Amino acid sequence: MLNFLTKIIFGGLYALYDYLTAHALTCLVPAFFIAGAMSALLPKEKITAHLGKNVPKYKAYPLAIIAGLLLAVCSCTILPLFAGIKKKGAGIGPAIAFLYTAPATNILAIIFTGSVLGWSFAASRIILSVIFATLIGIIISGFFKEEEESENKELVKELLKDQVKLDGIGKLSLPQRIFRKLRYGRLLAFFATLFAILIFGASKIGSQLKVSILFTLIVSLLIQLKFRFKKEEIRSWL
Repeated sequence: MLNFLTKIIFGGLYALYDYLTAHALTCLVPAFFIAGAMSALLPKEKITAHLGKNVPKYKAYPLAIIAGLLLAVCSCTILPLFAGIKKKGAGIGPAIAFLYTAPATNILAIIFTGSVLGWSFAASRIILSVIFATLIGIIISGFFKEEEESENKELVKELLKDQVKLDGIGKLSLPQRIFRKLRYGRLLAFFATLFAILIFGASKIGSQLKVSILFTLIVSLLIQLKFRFKKEEIRSWL
């Protein structure tokens, strides 16, 4: 009996250790950092232009689903990313479609399903997931229509303020325009590094190779923060 209880206890402790090291540290933590970066650094107009409430369904839902297909994340890891795009102005419908599609139909899940259960099963999974993601998104957006309209009014006010700033872009000099493009370039590199950390952290490659890649990516991230971001931006992100 004592031996049996010892096995149960150590088995449970090992399961907890495995979850924390193989899932929480490598998946959830990077996902929260990405969500924080979305909230603090990503221009709101970029999200609302493609996934906002007023964007036509035929445009917003396919984009949300494609974004989900490209992410190799689980149902836990997608939650902070969902919260990030929702907070930045994405409509509840497209955001739900993104939330549903990423864990159900991402690239790694489809490859694994196809290799184990057959490619006809994998194709069925893609088709049904896309259909359900779209239907669920449309249904949920109908339930929260009043709340979305209230949020949309606040969003319009913010975007009008941003538009005043954007109207002055045409008057910028050539060096100022180049500097503005570089600012978007730094965000692209920053998010690419964050997503690379998430993808490689969650991958099944050898531990030595994984540690080497993650170390290189984290050093790259720190260098970017040091030389391309202001202290206020870093504080807001963290």
